Amino acid sequence: MLDIRNGASGLTCGVHEHAIPPKNMSDIVENVPVLKASDIGATLNALFTNQTDLMMVAIVSEDGRPLGIIDRQFFFGVMSGRFGRALYTRRRVDLLIQIEPKIVEHDVAISDYTQFLLNADLNDLYQGFIVVRGGRYVGVGSTLSLVRAISLQSEASARQSTQTANDLRNVIATISGSVKTVHQVSASIKEGSLALSGRTHRQTADLTVAAASMREMNDAVQATADNVAAARHLISDVNENATLFRTVVGDTVKAITEIATRYREMVESLGLIEDISLRTRLLSFNAAVEAAHAGQEGKGFGVVADEIRGLALRSAEAAQVIAKLVTESRERMKTGVRLAEDVESGLERITHQMSSIDELIQDIHDTTKQQAENIGGINKNIKSIEEVSGDNMMMTADVNDTCLDLDKKIGSLNDFLKSYDPSESYEVSYVIDVKTA
Repeated sequence: MLDIRNGASGLTCGVHEHAIPPKNMSDIVENVPVLKASDIGATLNALFTNQTDLMMVAIVSEDGRPLGIIDRQFFFGVMSGRFGRALYTRRRVDLLIQIEPKIVEHDVAISDYTQFLLNADLNDLYQGFIVVRGGRYVGVGSTLSLVRAISLQSEASARQSTQTANDLRNVIATISGSVKTVHQVSASIKEGSLALSGRTHRQTADLTVAAASMREMNDAVQATADNVAAARHLISDVNENATLFRTVVGDTVKAITEIATRYREMVESLGLIEDISLRTRLLSFNAAVEAAHAGQEGKGFGVVADEIRGLALRSAEAAQVIAKLVTESRERMKTGVRLAEDVESGLERITHQMSSIDELIQDIHDTTKQQAENIGGINKNIKSIEEVSGDNMMMTADVNDTCLDLDKKIGSLNDFLKSYDPSESYEVSYVIDVKTA
């Protein structure tokens, strides 16, 4: 007799424990004795007699392949018949096998085999079956073992369903709390987005005004730059004219100086004329004296001498008048030379001042040009900010639309969650989750 025993006892104990339920046929094999085909009926009789709770015995070949199952009730029925004990006590036990056994592989699912038996002949439900692995005997099973296995599976499924329902309820409660939180966050985002949209709109309006002001300032600076350029050109012309006028004044001073020199020569000539007039008067006086001494003969010569003296006197007077005029003209000419020199000096100072003014105007021109370039850069930055503000307004509009859509979806999700919990008991945990968040 082979002593092949398997873990079938696990089905009879711990039914109410949360153990892993049997899944395959190998999980429900029963612990029964196994006899070889060459064993005799007396051995089988001893097994059934000594083990009152033994209901079946498996019969296998010498190489361990299953041959059949002998049922206790069937065996004692045969043995109680006429000549039954005498016939089968010393005969091979495989001769007692009358029904071909049902054989099933060890990895067949219990549910599949149960469905197979339910679709087969109902009498098969009262017969045992043999579980094999690769054609080799593993163990036997009965309808009772199948019922126990199905019961364990049902209990496990019920526990799993209950746990799943509890988990689903907890998930629904958690999702509900999250939905309310998301709704509050969405409302906050929407409120912030609306505020941001208003500020962005005001900022865009301010930027528009600032851009217009900057454009006006740019036009004013550009006009100033143009005026500065025109003023610089005018200053350059004035400087050139002043330089030319200073040259003319210089030439005038030289001419007046030369005239003054000629006036000195004229004064000297007038002195010579006065000397000649004086000498002529002296000579005429001497001639008159000589004519007087000559008497009647010198009377005509005396008349001539008087005329010469008169001419000399008038020449002297004219020479004095001319000398006085020349002296006055000379003084005026000196004044003119001094004034001309002052004018030349003033023109020279004006020329230097014009040069300084030209440098200042050049600095103003450069500064104005730099300001125009800076204002141009500011205008570009303002334009870029306006574009960014426009994009921000579009984004805030999209955020508002998204928040509205999110509110609708949150409402739909909330209604969906309520449909899974008619008692709305999750509303309690909904509030608790929000308070603890």
